[in-house]
Amino acid sequence: MRIATILFAAASIAAVAAPALAAERVTDAQFIQANRCLGLTEAKALGEADPAALKQFIKDQRPGRHVFTSDRADNARSDAKRAASKADEAAKASLIQERDGACKDLAAS
Repeated sequence: MRIATILFAAASIAAVAAPALAAERVTDAQFIQANRCLGLTEAKALGEADPAALKQFIKDQRPGRHVFTSDRADNARSDAKRAASKADEAAKASLIQERDGACKDLAAS
């Protein structure tokens, strides 16, 4: 009887906690976008920016992701750094605007 009560209590807690945890998890597309943003933040060609919030966001979101998604996210980060290093002034301005706009909004969410 005691074991059944403990199991019931644990199942009840898990049922309540699961929706809360699921609400915090972002989609794979948002996870990949966050990694692109990290690449833009880390790109030296775009000037100084603090990557700490994005790094923590990605660290929190990485567990449980499919390997394919993690690979695409890593590629997005590398591609963003590469694009920043090869960008002309107009493209750099656009990348900086993305980093300081949409990326900051994503990290804040």
